[in-house]
Amino acid sequence: MNRNFSTQAIILSIKSSGENNSTVTLLTKSNGILYATLYGGPKSKMKSLVTTWNSGVIYLYENPTVKGLKITDFDVKNYHSSFSQNLFKLWAASLVAEISIKTKCAGSNEQCFNLVSGFLDGLELVNEEQGKLGLIRFLWRYIELLGIRSDSSFCAKCGKSFLEAPSSSLLQQNHFYNMIGNNFICSECGKFEERKIPINHQALSYLTALSVLSPSEVRKLNIDKNGFEQIKQIVFFIIQNNIDSKLNSIETGIGIL
Repeated sequence: MNRNFSTQAIILSIKSSGENNSTVTLLTKSNGILYATLYGGPKSKMKSLVTTWNSGVIYLYENPTVKGLKITDFDVKNYHSSFSQNLFKLWAASLVAEISIKTKCAGSNEQCFNLVSGFLDGLELVNEEQGKLGLIRFLWRYIELLGIRSDSSFCAKCGKSFLEAPSSSLLQQNHFYNMIGNNFICSECGKFEERKIPINHQALSYLTALSVLSPSEVRKLNIDKNGFEQIKQIVFFIIQNNIDSKLNSIETGIGIL
């Protein structure tokens, strides 16, 4: 059996292990979350390559003696250097990494890798405002990967479609996300629910567009500040409510995210 192998990977975290070694958490396309040891002092070439958020092709050796993985080489393709210069980008990347680790890639290694890789590469190229909207899009798609995304195109109680253009008076009303049922309900049905988060028609339409349109098409859509805050509250609640442990990135960086 060949104990040397390579895979596409993103460096999610690095922790010191011994005087000169490090334990590296990797998100890989073929194997999901892996933990590998990086040997060498701070002046070694590999230390400069194996840096948090770098992505590329990693080369690993499976050591049968210690039953662990050793990093032998790393061909970096993307450095994501702006993350260390922008607090929002750093927290957003940390949240995405934490979710990937704690959900074990939602049981879909390749799809998780593609989502995370696409988000981090896009985050490198945009400003903070665009990045915040990109984070919402990522979380909504990851919620689908987890299998817990509700249909935002109709009311789960009465079946009323949210796709029809509402009258000007209805545009002023909020529909709701039902926190108990994990579904969306219209303004009338929402009167009978206690635990709910308001969401306006534009924001609800935006979520539906995320579900059916391509990423390039969705990036052209706009959403107002109120709708953005409503969606953020909803997706953060869904993610946090469906992970066994608290998400430290949300708790400590909520004001930034």
